[in-house]
Amino acid sequence: MFKSWQIFVFSLIPLALVFVGVIAGSFDGVDSEREEFTPVAVQPTAPPATPSAPGATVIQIRAQNLRFDKRTLEASANGPVTVQFNNAEAVPHNFAVYNNQSASQKIFASELVTGPTTATFNFTAPAAGTYFFRCDVHPDTMSGSFVVR
Repeated sequence: MFKSWQIFVFSLIPLALVFVGVIAGSFDGVDSEREEFTPVAVQPTAPPATPSAPGATVIQIRAQNLRFDKRTLEASANGPVTVQFNNAEAVPHNFAVYNNQSASQKIFASELVTGPTTATFNFTAPAAGTYFFRCDVHPDTMSGSFVVR
């Protein structure tokens, strides 16, 4: 006759084999409990369009490859300015005008815009003179002259 410890050990072997089969079967690469996720591209939304002021100087400027597409912008002295800003890349940029390259006295600065998207900004040009514009996030590569006549 078998002793009780032998019966116990022999009964554990089939139980262990069943356990190993269940565990091994769950690693077949398919997880029936896993929820399938299909990523959906989120399209950035443009801020609501701001209309141009009557008689405004309309400036179109594009930010791409950490550069503005224009190095010189012009506007009428003390008049309304509408900036149509196109950020063609998925990094934040803004448009800011300062008295000079030291950027110590701000004339206008837009909020940051992360693209790709477009935004419209309105401000009043200063008195006649040559000023400085830039992206505050990338001032070393995105800047130019803002000429007011």
